[in-house]
Amino acid sequence: MTLEKIIITPISLSIISVFSNLSLGILKLIFGFLTGSVSLIADGLHSGVDVFSSFITFLGLKISKKPVDKKHPYGHWKAESLAGFFVAILLGISGIWLFYEAGKRIFEKQTVELSAGAIIIVVVSFFVNEILARLKFYYGGKFKTLSLVADAEHSRADALSSIGVLLALGLVNYFSLIDSLVAFLIGSFMLYRAFQIGREITDSLLDAKNPEVEERIKKICLSHKIEISHLRTRKIGPFTLAEIKIKLPPKLKIEKVQKITETLEERLLSNIPELKEIIISIEAYNLAKITVLPKLGKKIGQLEGFEKIGVPKKGERIIFPIEKGKLALQFGAREYLVVDLKDGKILRKEIIKNPYFEKKSPHGARFAKAIRADKIITCQIGPNARQNLENFGIEIEIIPPDKEIDELLEKLKRQNGTQN
Repeated sequence: MTLEKIIITPISLSIISVFSNLSLGILKLIFGFLTGSVSLIADGLHSGVDVFSSFITFLGLKISKKPVDKKHPYGHWKAESLAGFFVAILLGISGIWLFYEAGKRIFEKQTVELSAGAIIIVVVSFFVNEILARLKFYYGGKFKTLSLVADAEHSRADALSSIGVLLALGLVNYFSLIDSLVAFLIGSFMLYRAFQIGREITDSLLDAKNPEVEERIKKICLSHKIEISHLRTRKIGPFTLAEIKIKLPPKLKIEKVQKITETLEERLLSNIPELKEIIISIEAYNLAKITVLPKLGKKIGQLEGFEKIGVPKKGERIIFPIEKGKLALQFGAREYLVVDLKDGKILRKEIIKNPYFEKKSPHGARFAKAIRADKIITCQIGPNARQNLENFGIEIEIIPPDKEIDELLEKLKRQNGTQN
């Protein structure tokens, strides 16, 4: 059976890893004390560290799946990177521990009583950890899960550690230093991998740029003969965000501009799966296009900023996101109160449904542009939607959630009357 046919999720794999390492760790400790094998005891303690490592990975994956909220407009993806960082630290500690045990064995003479049970548990440990490592590498790469890849390195190190313990058990009566030499090699490998994983995850935590993604973006733009005037990327957890500013001839029609950006967007998203969000802006038209992909390969948000819905404007148009007749906490909503003001008077006040609303993607920015809003009053708005709307000259005012709509309207009437 190939890995592609095994249906499993990163979270369930982490749970399996926790219980398997816990069982193996207890058995290694029992046989280690029974036989007097310090290397087997150390390997049992190492498996105990793995239990903690797998549990941290499980927590990181669980937290990273939480949806966007008011406090975390970019989601919780970095929780996964933070978990991976702790796993890398544990991997390094395990390597140092092996160094310590190997050095101690050189200076202390200890006798080991071989037993079939000890050898069997070490062999079983090797196969279990190697299978877990391969599964974690495969699904960590498939789901772009850095913490799972880090934990896979830990499982692979455990498998190698089991080989070292097996060699030590088999040859310790003939060559007393073999246990220490193998432990030094495994410890060196673990420290090396801890450094590599830690460096990659630190880049993600610090929002470092993704040079590989930038190069692929440049190649795709070059293939479409599109000049890039500005390109910026940053890693957020396992994903990459990109901001691209392209140059287009100022005499191009709006329809042509839309076609170019849509084609470019489609090529970028289909060829660079790491991209979670793309912002394409055009200097000549000061136009922004935003696409959000909560899951790789699933495209749900797309700007089409030249539609028109609703009745003609009679003055300055202000919109409020509402829910059950009150001001909604989020900008994206099913309904909006649309108000037209002129000379301090309300000329139009009606509730209009958002025809673009979807549960996972309310398309508030698309509605605001289509309704031709001049101003938005809301309790909370995401940074991408805000930038998108401000590129179209739409004013945004953030207010506390306890404000009443009637109170806000009276304030707007006074402001509008003063301005005119």
